[in-house]
Amino acid sequence: MIGTISFEFISKKMEDSVIEKNYIKSQVVSKDIINIFQSAKMYTEQMSINRDIIKYLKEVKDREDIWGNKSYDYVYDYLVKIKESNPVHFLAWVANENANFYLDSENVVPEGDYDVKKRPWYSVAVNSRNVEFTYPYIEWETKKTVISSIKAIREDNNIIGFVVVDIMLDSIPEIFKNIGYVENEKKFLIDNDGIYIYHEDPEKIMNGSVNEKDDPLNKYVSEIYKKDGGFYNVIYMGKEYYMSSYEIGESGWKIISLTDTGVAKSEIYDVYSIIIGFMIISFILIIVLINFIIKIYADPYKILSSYASAISRGDFSKNIPKKYLDRTDEMGKICNAFQIMIEAFRNENILLEDKIKLKNEELKIQYDYIFKTEKMASLGNIVAGVAHEINTPLGIGVSIASHIESINAESLEKIRNGTMTKEDLIKFMKDVSESVDLLGSNLRRGANLVKNFKKVAVNQNNEEKEMFNLKENIESIIVSLRGEYKKKNHRIGLYCDGNLNIWSYPGLFSQIFTNLIMNSIFHGFQNTREGFIKIDCRIDNDKLMISYEDNGQGISPENMEKIYEPFFTTKRSEGSSGLGMNIIFNIITQNLDGKIEGYSQLGKYTKFEIEIPLNHYNYS
Repeated sequence: MIGTISFEFISKKMEDSVIEKNYIKSQVVSKDIINIFQSAKMYTEQMSINRDIIKYLKEVKDREDIWGNKSYDYVYDYLVKIKESNPVHFLAWVANENANFYLDSENVVPEGDYDVKKRPWYSVAVNSRNVEFTYPYIEWETKKTVISSIKAIREDNNIIGFVVVDIMLDSIPEIFKNIGYVENEKKFLIDNDGIYIYHEDPEKIMNGSVNEKDDPLNKYVSEIYKKDGGFYNVIYMGKEYYMSSYEIGESGWKIISLTDTGVAKSEIYDVYSIIIGFMIISFILIIVLINFIIKIYADPYKILSSYASAISRGDFSKNIPKKYLDRTDEMGKICNAFQIMIEAFRNENILLEDKIKLKNEELKIQYDYIFKTEKMASLGNIVAGVAHEINTPLGIGVSIASHIESINAESLEKIRNGTMTKEDLIKFMKDVSESVDLLGSNLRRGANLVKNFKKVAVNQNNEEKEMFNLKENIESIIVSLRGEYKKKNHRIGLYCDGNLNIWSYPGLFSQIFTNLIMNSIFHGFQNTREGFIKIDCRIDNDKLMISYEDNGQGISPENMEKIYEPFFTTKRSEGSSGLGMNIIFNIITQNLDGKIEGYSQLGKYTKFEIEIPLNHYNYS
């Protein structure tokens, strides 16, 4: 009975003590916030009567005047001093409408898209002749929520500017922390509309309100807005609390304080804990002793567990400590067995790494060989095309030579017999002249094919940078491959400035266009006659932009994702190596530091957009 009465008495005293402490803390917070607002208002008033600041705002007419005005240094130093008076809570600044700017204590001036008239503080300032406090809003530069103490500076009823001290609302939680609120105390700060200025959930700040139906404190709104400062038992998030609320000055803001009712009870139990303290200490000593004994026997298991985890991660560098290996009990045997397993894994891992290294070297040699083979195969396609094309002019040349030989023998016979007439001589000379002209044109055509082939062949093996004409480079490839695409009446359209000279690798460009054209012929036009390839080259912002497109059968979406992979091909049974597009991709992205994007639609087209940066190019 006495114990029950004493427990209830102590409980009541403890609860009263907690409530009193909570009240004192809330009053301290209230005073601190009031002081912040009063200080901000005072500094705003001081700036509004400062002649140099007024002169500065009056004289700044455009952005050049912001820094060029004689009063700039003084004004900026003044703003910095206000900031330094309370660096946690304040940001001071001045603004005017003429130059459409503000200058703050961080020496920040906004960009040209800043509009004074559209800022939330503008209407508050212009509609009053006194210092006013704005509603919370987002500050332009820092993107933090602030309340501004602001005043419009007037001269002859005209507004020449504004003086402002921002109060940073994200600093309010520091006030709560500085007065020592504990974990089981919950504090909230709301404005006169019930919106949370501070909340334990950051998402609620400036977004939530006690007036919202689903807010846990909504059912206690009437108690919150009472001015008697009473205490109420409430349920918040399933727990019981003492609730109190205090108004902050004349702002209409309120501090809401929730104190866990269990705090008072815990302090009561702390008093009673002294009585059984010796028992608890004895119990702790026993636990410590037991833990010490367990630790002696459990440590090896922890070591083995950590080493097993290391092995699972592929780390075989650690060895079991010698003191465990030297044990003579069962744990010593387990540790030694575990050490043997570690060494076995370590040796096997070394062998595996050597095998992987060797296999990678073999794969690299094979890839290089296939890469060179593919490159030579590309050149072989050109050789076949040139051989086919050059056969026609050479065949005509042989026929003409035979014809000239025939008419020459016939004329010599007439001369020997004395039957040569004037008409026969004229006819002979005319036939010879026509034959020589036709022979010359075909020989020149053959020589041109050889010239183009020679240029392509040299380019294919040329890895040196040089200045070359891009259109001539591509035309050489087109001419050399004519035998490949003319067989099925395919056409190639080249749209490129003839004066476009670039400093790059002509051989790499030859390889790119050879592979692209052969891919179109071999894959795109497989079931198509009279296909068309369009090549478009242009310069855009120091970049060479190449568009390559054919109207062939297209590529399926699933294959389009794999075309740059080495050895991927749908024609392996027909002799394709699957390296053509991989070579193109590597040349463009690695050798030329460019990029390539492919697009295709089945039955309609395949298109590649290539972008290559040029460090130097010109139009000669």
